[in-house]
Amino acid sequence: MTEAGTGPGLRDDLADALAAWELEPVTAVQRAAGGTMNETFVVTTRTRRVVLRRHRRTDRSLIEREHAVIRYAIGRSIPTPPALPTPAGEVIVSRDGVCYSLFAYARGTQVARDRLTVAEARAMGRTLAHLHLALADCPAAAPPRPPTPADRSRTEARLTELLNLIMARPDRTETDRWAEQHVRTKLDWLSGHPEPARHAVPMAAQQLVHGDFQESNLFFIGDEVSDVIDWDKAETRWPPEEIIRTLDLSFDLRPDLCAALLAGYRTVRDVAPDELDRAAANYSHDQLHGHWLFDEIYRRGNDRVRAFLEPGPYLPFTDRWVELGWTLDGEPC
Repeated sequence: MTEAGTGPGLRDDLADALAAWELEPVTAVQRAAGGTMNETFVVTTRTRRVVLRRHRRTDRSLIEREHAVIRYAIGRSIPTPPALPTPAGEVIVSRDGVCYSLFAYARGTQVARDRLTVAEARAMGRTLAHLHLALADCPAAAPPRPPTPADRSRTEARLTELLNLIMARPDRTETDRWAEQHVRTKLDWLSGHPEPARHAVPMAAQQLVHGDFQESNLFFIGDEVSDVIDWDKAETRWPPEEIIRTLDLSFDLRPDLCAALLAGYRTVRDVAPDELDRAAANYSHDQLHGHWLFDEIYRRGNDRVRAFLEPGPYLPFTDRWVELGWTLDGEPC
């Protein structure tokens, strides 16, 4: 963590926001290691730790919806740190057009991606299934996000623009070269392959999901998930698509961990093999036409997400999915 300030040296904007909660004397404030989009700070007082979030969103209604989802999840027994109200009863404080919220500190500890165990992956699956069941009828659900448009010429044009931005950077780093390789090979793939399928998902099959369920947003006590954090990406989607995203981001499709998560999920809620295949195809399609990471770095200057860049050429997710040769107890998953 990087210290943002302690005691009298606390950053002025954070001190002004924290004053609304009238906390006991603050002894330290540190920016959390995560929080690539929102700014998140661990606030230590003489008696406790709390978490201050400086929201990236300026639309207060979206932040209010996030809080409504959190309250609903807590009411449905999903382990989630609650928002802490000010003495005036507010959970959102606005200062100079920026919104802040204060949360209880999560219980347990976080586990690095490369240290996740089979038991923890199984617990992640159980928690994700309970979460999907709990959120199925949440009244705070937003309208479904439209699928990523399959406009090949637009995708090629945006990739070309990104490549030009990457190449124009002075003193390019190793991660810039990784980004260049990814963008170039994706352009090459587009020029030599037909448009992949994206399966339509009926409205009745979609519901509110967490939106960013991965190990960086989970805390563990022993082998069990003790808290789920970071609900600002909660959205209406098809649950199998969230499963696929977790298998990719948290496990990089490691077979033992993926099999464990699916086994844990299925102890609570079923998911069929053909649903996973269709969800994988949709995820692959959206990765082909989506460039969020590169847009953040090279268009918006958000270098905090640079840590997500990886070496290697573009490879469609469906190729990786098929190569795994999924099996669970001798049967396709």
